[in-house]
Amino acid sequence: MKKLVLIAGIFLCAFGAKAQNQGDISLDLYGGYTFQDKIYADAAYVAVKDAFQYGAGIEFYARSTKSIELKYLRMDTKTPIYRFNETQLNSGDDSSAINYVLIAGNNYFPTGNPKVLPFAGLGLGVGWASGDQSTSARFAWDLKAGVKIKTSDSVSLKLQAYFQTIWASYGSDAVFYPGYGTVYYPSDASLYQFGLGAAISFDFKH
Repeated sequence: MKKLVLIAGIFLCAFGAKAQNQGDISLDLYGGYTFQDKIYADAAYVAVKDAFQYGAGIEFYARSTKSIELKYLRMDTKTPIYRFNETQLNSGDDSSAINYVLIAGNNYFPTGNPKVLPFAGLGLGVGWASGDQSTSARFAWDLKAGVKIKTSDSVSLKLQAYFQTIWASYGSDAVFYPGYGTVYYPSDASLYQFGLGAAISFDFKH
């Protein structure tokens, strides 16, 4: 696998772009470490373990400093379900994968050094957990910020921090208000993930 990535990098360098211009396209290969989160339900919680996240994206530059990106991200992890007394309910059957398909807008900020570009981005789309047959695709979004460092005319390295969430609700909580009655609120069962990572970006000139 490492040899294939190296060969691909050498091949793409031969067709390198001098700079990002309107109409340019980049192929981004992502990798990162995503930290653990817990999803609380009515009588239990799901521990989404920390794991390596990987994926790929296609980035189209509408302007030299603004791009639109379609990306897919995946994280193979463990999702044990515990009662609040720490009894695991799915022992031996807790393998899962967190998936995202997002359309993102990215903005790059020019500096005095043309090889260094800070950036920030916001993505919207869907997310789902493979291995959990009761889970369907739900609304998801992410934020990222970092710096793009051009290592050659056609290859760049992106260093970034990211925050991702899949929004959902599970069950309900009952709250009694004196003089009014009982009101039922949906329980928040959203997934919030924070991570640190990098991407190798192959740039194609328009």
